[in-house]
Amino acid sequence: MDLSVVIPVYNEEPNVVPLVDELDAVMRGIGRSYEIVIVDDGSRDGTQAALRELARQRPNVKAVLMRRNFGQSAAFDAGFSHASGDIVITMDGDLQNDPKDIPALLAKLEEGEGYDLVSGWRRARQDASLRTIASRIANWLIRRITGVPVHDLGCSLKIYRADIARELRLYGEMHRLAAVLADGMGARIAELVVNHRARRAGKSKYGLGRVAKVLLDLTTVWFMRSYQTKPIYVFGGGGLLLVGTSALVAGFVLWQKLAYGAWVHRNPLFIIAVLLFLVGVQSIGTGLIAEIVVRTYFEARGRPAYAVRETIGIDRSALVEASAASPSPPPPDTTPAVAPRVPLRAPSAPAPGTPPAKIPKGPIPPPRPRG
Repeated sequence: MDLSVVIPVYNEEPNVVPLVDELDAVMRGIGRSYEIVIVDDGSRDGTQAALRELARQRPNVKAVLMRRNFGQSAAFDAGFSHASGDIVITMDGDLQNDPKDIPALLAKLEEGEGYDLVSGWRRARQDASLRTIASRIANWLIRRITGVPVHDLGCSLKIYRADIARELRLYGEMHRLAAVLADGMGARIAELVVNHRARRAGKSKYGLGRVAKVLLDLTTVWFMRSYQTKPIYVFGGGGLLLVGTSALVAGFVLWQKLAYGAWVHRNPLFIIAVLLFLVGVQSIGTGLIAEIVVRTYFEARGRPAYAVRETIGIDRSALVEASAASPSPPPPDTTPAVAPRVPLRAPSAPAPGTPPAKIPKGPIPPPRPRG
């Protein structure tokens, strides 16, 4: 399969059939094999029935029906898992993204040495003014924090190479930060201005409340991009700063004691110094625990802390043979030593003709006290 189009929908009954009709016309013009994977995120209208009918009538339409509403990020992630194309195209299901932009995005992806991700840029958005302004502010902030030069991170019209799409792990509202996540994986990213249309039918599911969620997700992405493999730099650095500040405050308290005879137990600065020291030590300890967790995470999954784009002149079969010829030594036996058990002997049978032992009758006398 050459191309997979992944579309998450939620209560889009009047839009799914016209969208598939437009997509079919555009995709047939490209001249490559394609599939349309529509992920229903727990719709409560007739969207699921419409998708069942579309999948029955058109063999290139695939439907993934979620058990309930998990959110757009989860729907995109499910679509990536069920897409079989070498190139994955994503778009919204509300007809605001124009399928006619797909050939230009595809040409940009394969331009020159090629890109790994091409993101659409809705320069002339057909949305409410307040929503557009909030989106521009959020995009500017994300560009400043992450350094990813994409003007419209919230545009769902994107085109990925399949290996990048399948490595993405989307949680919360992370689909809006897909370009940032891909950049962290070392993907080559381009941007192209696309057409944006006003919603024809249905109701928008977006609100200003999502801005706060995106900002919180941005904090997570910033930390994962910068300090995923070295969390001690964050926690340990903050801890050292607090301990150093504590030392300065404690030195000032000591100077006050020696110079002016100020009582330490009446000086609030002493309590502040102790508090800073304790929090700093706890922060350093948290960083050490985080380092252990990170190493356990990568080693347990057998996954390196880096990504290789391609190899040149490397014989993979020779590497496999070398690995098989020198297997890693078995782990040391850490089972504590246990003394061997001595088998109990069964009582020997008495010799023939030996009279049986006499058992005394009456009460057993108490033991004789010692010494």
